[in-house]
Amino acid sequence: MLLALLCVGIFLVQLDVTVVNVALPTIRTGLETSASGQQWVVSGYMIALAGLLLVCGVLGDRIGHRRVVLTGLTVFGCASLVCGIAPNIELLIAARVLQGVGAALLLPGTLAVITDQYVDKAERARAVGIWAGAGALALVAGPILGGVLVSGFGWRAVFLINLPIIALVLPMAWRMVPQHRTARRETHIRLRIGAAFVGANVVSGLMNLVGLGTLLALTLYLQEHLDQSALRAGLELLPVLLPLAVLGPVSGRITARYGSRLPMSFGLALGAIGSFCLLAVRPDSRYAAVIPVELCLGIGMGLLTAAVVHAAIAALPPDRAGLASGVNNTARQAVGAAGVALYSAVLSHSATFTTGLHTLAWTGGALWVLGLGITWLTVD
Repeated sequence: MLLALLCVGIFLVQLDVTVVNVALPTIRTGLETSASGQQWVVSGYMIALAGLLLVCGVLGDRIGHRRVVLTGLTVFGCASLVCGIAPNIELLIAARVLQGVGAALLLPGTLAVITDQYVDKAERARAVGIWAGAGALALVAGPILGGVLVSGFGWRAVFLINLPIIALVLPMAWRMVPQHRTARRETHIRLRIGAAFVGANVVSGLMNLVGLGTLLALTLYLQEHLDQSALRAGLELLPVLLPLAVLGPVSGRITARYGSRLPMSFGLALGAIGSFCLLAVRPDSRYAAVIPVELCLGIGMGLLTAAVVHAAIAALPPDRAGLASGVNNTARQAVGAAGVALYSAVLSHSATFTTGLHTLAWTGGALWVLGLGITWLTVD
């Protein structure tokens, strides 16, 4: 029950990364904003999330992750309410930044509690796999749920849907999330970061840079290039999103048995293949052209996510779980935000949409291969 409760935290954080994407055209029309304002609805959340993850992770190590998780749920809920009733784009962006603050408290806090409660490395790897699967499930639910809500109730519903979830979870978290199990150290500890910790975090960043950037490119391809509805675009992203949710726990079990290097290697190789498959997309191509891209990306990231998170967490002492989680999630979210911006800029400034996709195919493929090399050099 505790693990399920903690998974709700990452589910909410990840849901608000993707659920907003399909609502952006409606938000732009409803609030009469520019493309820049539309982009800040996404970037405001991700920048706040990425910028505060490390601080919130260390804060949890100092004051207890229970307090951080409870505060994160409260802040996230209040910000979601403001997002849902915002009368203009300025208040919506400000509320999205506040949402990012709540998410920054939740993300390292939930992972640190898992690390604290699961002492055995194999059990911890399996638990991290389930936690990562919950986050991936949110990526699956986001576009579909967003399409349903926008089509049926308008864009405000994508934020207000968080409120009943938090109203149910917050009192349960108050009763169930424990204080630290690991003994605290009062004296200052000088951490020796090994190559495995650095390598795992670099690969984490590369994964989100290419993964989230490609997901954005696919969403724009379906909605703007092929002129699909928000709901249909969400359904057509299932080949990339379903494997993410299904393979998280599988990756956790593989990691528990064989270590992180094996699933990371397979995931990175599939990611590279998926990126290079973008070269097959032509100006007159239809949805079928991007299905191989979606499948390779979904399966690759499904294998990779839990393994790379476990590699980073396992490299530091258990009583620094908040710091390890904060650094890893900062690497993923900060570089992921940069990836969204990079992919968006390339597509916006290319002569044609297809030309932009081909540029991103070579860029993404090269970065996946770079991650594969780093994995073999640093991760066991």
